[in-house]
Amino acid sequence: MLWTKKRRFDHLPLNLGEYPSKNTYIYRAFYYRTHVNSKHALEDFRYTDMQLDMQLEMPMATRAVHSVSEITDLLNRLIARHQPFQNVYVRGQLSNCTHHRSRHIYFTLKDEVNQIECVLWRSNATRFRAMIRNGEEVQVQGKVGVYGPQGRYQITVSAVKPLGIGALQQAFEELQERLAAEGLFNPVHKKPLPKYPKKIGVVTSSSGAAFQDIRQQLRKRYPLAEVWLHPSRVQGDGAAEEIVEAIRVMNQRDDIDVLIVGRGGGSIEDLWAFNEEIVARAIFASAIPVVSAVGHETDTTISDLVADYRAPTPSAAIEHIVPDQDELFAQLDGYNAWLRSRILERLQTQRTRLQTFETHLSPTRRKDAINQLSQRIDDLETGCRNAVERRRNDTERDLHTLAQRLNALSPLATLQRGYSISRKTDGGVLTSAEQVSIGDRIEIQLADGHLACRVEERSSEE
Repeated sequence: MLWTKKRRFDHLPLNLGEYPSKNTYIYRAFYYRTHVNSKHALEDFRYTDMQLDMQLEMPMATRAVHSVSEITDLLNRLIARHQPFQNVYVRGQLSNCTHHRSRHIYFTLKDEVNQIECVLWRSNATRFRAMIRNGEEVQVQGKVGVYGPQGRYQITVSAVKPLGIGALQQAFEELQERLAAEGLFNPVHKKPLPKYPKKIGVVTSSSGAAFQDIRQQLRKRYPLAEVWLHPSRVQGDGAAEEIVEAIRVMNQRDDIDVLIVGRGGGSIEDLWAFNEEIVARAIFASAIPVVSAVGHETDTTISDLVADYRAPTPSAAIEHIVPDQDELFAQLDGYNAWLRSRILERLQTQRTRLQTFETHLSPTRRKDAINQLSQRIDDLETGCRNAVERRRNDTERDLHTLAQRLNALSPLATLQRGYSISRKTDGGVLTSAEQVSIGDRIEIQLADGHLACRVEERSSEE
């Protein structure tokens, strides 16, 4: 910032430190404001000490001595107060590129006359590391500040954009190689597309021809499906971030069956947002199947490679996502004709069988058949009766035989032959004279009765 005394106003009192003075100044501020079109601006500012947001503790009427840190701090505050310095766009050639082991990147941005130091912190360095090479033409976005330890002003970079087709192609190839090594293009990660989607999400510009082509093609092919647009810039600064945000918002819904991400044709610069790493990773992380439809058939972007399906154009995306209603109607007509033919064929077959039955079952033949069946029933009844009778006789014979065998083994049969069974009064069977004493009462069982006896004498046979 260059401050020059331009005019004096004696009628305006002003305190300029310890020596009062009636001086006031109009300061002409030259600042370099660079934006997308790289325009320079020159503005005049009129300040007094009371109009400044901060007090300059540098008396202009005296030779006050200040430390280096004080001057540096003053410059930092002045730059911080100047809003255009907080978001500048600067283009130039890269030199002195240093990829530090801390993962920060330091480089110089220069043109034919001047140069400025830049720093890219590691939080952003991963996205743009492949673009930072000596000799490359780039455009950087960031804020201007002062690095006190070395007493220089520098740009803290937040975004880098390569300039020129050669640089863009090189950045494209390097990112493609790195993402391929990570497996983002592996077919194993490709999600299948639904056969009959009900709701289709679209991430593209609301004013571009791509969305209109998608709607027109959808009405023509499959009007049953609904289309939901999340408008987003598709080129220029900030487009990649908007595309990423749109994909994230679409994934928060639970009714989107498939997502189209794309735009119409353009130059490689116009399509560059779809070559950004953050867009590729957002597509890869999407739970909804993503169809990339960027540019024309000859255009290939990183988004095409990482998406679940690549369509050459937005219109072709619809042709692949949804069926053609004319083809569906033709299929339905074919199914209808086939079903009618099968039904008529089946009816004719059954009609022929019925006629055959009617021929074979004439009234006379029906009567004969009934008589034969009646006779057959009589024969079966007679045979059943005979079988039951034979079974009964055989059973009775077997029962009689078993009774005779059982009777032969019965103790009662032994008693019939004159034998008896002697028992003590407690029911125990006597088998020896030693089991009783003289005077004991015993019971004798005969074939047709019982005797109650008293033992008067006992003898044992040797």
